[in-house]
Amino acid sequence: LLDPLLTKGASDVVFDTLSYSAGPLPEQQLTSPLFPATTPVWVVYGTKDPWTPAPRVERLSSLPNVEKVISLDGVGHCPHDESPELVNPLLVQFLERVLA
Repeated sequence: LLDPLLTKGASDVVFDTLSYSAGPLPEQQLTSPLFPATTPVWVVYGTKDPWTPAPRVERLSSLPNVEKVISLDGVGHCPHDESPELVNPLLVQFLERVLA
């Protein structure tokens, strides 16, 4: 089961499959007329995520309301579960910024 998932391009296929069935992509949500363009967004992802390609996440930085795209080295698909010691301080910083 693991070998096919490690094949070049497999993460794109898995991501597309999961994203389609799970609803709109982040790019679609962040550019929707229903999402205010003035709402600040920070994106945090793990560099070892096997399903979400880093270039796809990094492209979110081109959207006007995305203030930061933060990569966490060595962290996988669920940074909040795998490395709360890295994610929680970022959440606090973001909340302090938007609630100030």
